Amino acid sequence: MKSLRAQVTLHATVVVFGFTGILGKLISLSAVPLVFWRTLIGAGGLYVWMALRRSAPGPSMSGKVRLGVAGTGLLVAVHWVTFFAAIKASTVSLALAVMATVPVFVALIEPVLRRRRVDPFELLLGLFAVLGLWWMYRVDVSYGTGMLLALVSAFCAALFGTLNSIWGQHAPSLAVSRIELAAACGSLALWMACTGGWQEAQPTAADWGWLLILGIVATSLAFALTVEVMKVLSPFTVAMAINLEPIYAIVLALLIFGEEEVMPPGFYGGAAVLLATVFLDVFIKRRKKALRESAPA
Repeated sequence: MKSLRAQVTLHATVVVFGFTGILGKLISLSAVPLVFWRTLIGAGGLYVWMALRRSAPGPSMSGKVRLGVAGTGLLVAVHWVTFFAAIKASTVSLALAVMATVPVFVALIEPVLRRRRVDPFELLLGLFAVLGLWWMYRVDVSYGTGMLLALVSAFCAALFGTLNSIWGQHAPSLAVSRIELAAACGSLALWMACTGGWQEAQPTAADWGWLLILGIVATSLAFALTVEVMKVLSPFTVAMAINLEPIYAIVLALLIFGEEEVMPPGFYGGAAVLLATVFLDVFIKRRKKALRESAPA
């Protein structure tokens, strides 16, 4: 995959990721069965992709790593359930804007897991992110439940993302994703069996169409293409593109749902502050890395 093609593929994939919130709004199922079907279809799709590409399914993984990856799959389940619940409790725009706090949570979680000192600059950016969230909440407190669910989702995303950076050192990324999706699917199936949720887990004919797009295009294919472009593009380029996901999603939601997704001006002010902290964090880290690399040995 050449650089230009990789760039186009990356941004198309980020748009697809941003479209997941819209699909969640279009699907009539509640969050738990919705994520069950997504993970079931997604895990199956990744298995087929890996078989066609003859990718190693991860037999070299130790039992300890495999168990850790499966446990991370439970976090993936909680992340997606709370994410789609946040969308159904508020709007796509609000849920995706709050999800931009993932890098802030990573800045707090990573030092703990990797046993390094917390960067004061990252904490400062975290405070600005909280300011943006407060601004958004102050505009319309009726969306407080949706914002809280989105924050829980963002924390889980930061935690499993950090853990995946560790698991990625022991196994192929697609093998890790497939096990996580399978574990998430199994845990949600067990949850619905214990709570009687299977009665509400039957998709309508329209739901099936959206679920197939969500599971195959926005999960299996998007995950696989992200791994492919990361072989060509730098981590910085990939990070910058992924940070555009909330912006793409908010624009798509406005185009598709119209006035239903229009928020008061103050919301966009808070979202702008939140997104600015994310981009500033990426640029500062890039600059620090360049200075370290250019420094004389």
